[in-house]
Amino acid sequence: MTQSIFVKEVETKLNGSSRSIQRAAESVGERLEKFSHDAGEAVGNMTAKVSDNAAEYVESSRSYIRKNPLQATGIAAAAGLAAGFIITMLARRK
Repeated sequence: MTQSIFVKEVETKLNGSSRSIQRAAESVGERLEKFSHDAGEAVGNMTAKVSDNAAEYVESSRSYIRKNPLQATGIAAAAGLAAGFIITMLARRK
């Protein structure tokens, strides 16, 4: 009889532990879900900000080009020459 009582006590404790582990796993799952949702929202907000800033830079560049076409052409030519020089130097190293 004593062994039967011991077995029942062990089973009861194991069942209780199993329920505790299950609740803990569910809690972790809920936290991960919330974290994932919050991270997705943050990435979405950052993407929107980057998109807005890019649109502002494009509009600012277009406005500058309209107001100063010769200077804009000179800047573009200088940037092209610099990029060509860098590419040529990198190609010669190989």
